[in-house]
Amino acid sequence: MNILFICDEYPPGKNGGVGTVVQVLAHELARQGHKVFVAGLYAHSYGQKDYEEDQGVKVWRFRYGINLHVPHGHVLHKVFNRIPQSIKQHLNGKKAFHIFTEFIHSLIDNQQIDIIEAPDWNTFAMRIGFTVHWPAFKAPMVVKLHGSYTYLANEMHTPAKPWLTAVDRALYERADALCAVSAYTAGKCKTLFQIKKNIRVLYNGIEAMPESSITKESNTVIFTGTLIPLKGIFQLMKAWNLVNKHLPSAQLLIFGKGKTAPLKELLNAGASGTVHFKGHVPRQELFNQLASATVAVFPSYTETFGMGPVEAMGAGCPVIFTKRASGPEIISDKINGELIDPDNIEEISASIIRILSRPDLQKQYSEKGKETVLEKFNISTSAQHHIAYYTEVIRHYTNTSTITQ
Repeated sequence: MNILFICDEYPPGKNGGVGTVVQVLAHELARQGHKVFVAGLYAHSYGQKDYEEDQGVKVWRFRYGINLHVPHGHVLHKVFNRIPQSIKQHLNGKKAFHIFTEFIHSLIDNQQIDIIEAPDWNTFAMRIGFTVHWPAFKAPMVVKLHGSYTYLANEMHTPAKPWLTAVDRALYERADALCAVSAYTAGKCKTLFQIKKNIRVLYNGIEAMPESSITKESNTVIFTGTLIPLKGIFQLMKAWNLVNKHLPSAQLLIFGKGKTAPLKELLNAGASGTVHFKGHVPRQELFNQLASATVAVFPSYTETFGMGPVEAMGAGCPVIFTKRASGPEIISDKINGELIDPDNIEEISASIIRILSRPDLQKQYSEKGKETVLEKFNISTSAQHHIAYYTEVIRHYTNTSTITQ
């Protein structure tokens, strides 16, 4: 099968979870013998090559906006950001999007693309200056629900900007088929946008990890993720003060991008010396840290899937995850990990202390977590599920097109 992914954060570069998910799936599909292409519309500031081949995957990066040729914090950027959106859209946005979609048309023709997959989170669509409407292509376009702007605003109970909601709605309505990374996300989006189409759940997958020879450390806790309230990191800081009172030797390692000063302000004097902010590190280094840690904690308020917890489980690290959103789809409480309420700092701290204090639970959650990843979130199986779904979509699209003609 010839597959095209639309992605505007394909690694390397400062990518988010969608970029990583697309890359892992693309690599596996290529390994299984499919032809895989990735094309995206990027801001100039993203950098990276305009074209490259990545483990058999052909990747194109088109650009929108004005290339100012100055550092990101330069005064020219501040001036440019003050320009009204109505003016920005006439500078380059519509032209860039037209060039991008014309390339997709030609790629479909030249490479006999069978199917297109696009995420419902497209950064360029939020910044390009006009409501994006995707044209019809000669191949079906599947939109995968990773968590759109409107979805996340609703989850955090914050007002959504109407024009950005219009972008999300237009994309869902345009889609020839829909899938989602979790049943929770599918259900919420179906209700929020009153979607009539069926939404297939296709879980993300990760590569099988070899048995690690890394020695497990005692009393080491890890958090991975962006340092924002959505991820529950502020609640974790408050809970850590309680952990520190019971286990003064316990250490908390925080991996992720974001401002650390507001988090440090939440720590008391005793706990502050036991929390270490590591920033963003290479993927392999993070896996090594997870393999050696005693427990990983993710007290998120919402997750469309939960790649961090799944990667921790794959590395054999016991996991504490949220009771909300997709948490119960990943973790069966007290079987392959534990679930907590992000608003209950006593529950978060008690779960951390319990696992740090009980080697039997560490062993159980580590073993059961690996089994769960192998059975439910293995990339090889996930890729096969995607191909099966793509085949259904192509068959329906072809039959519908024939009837229409």
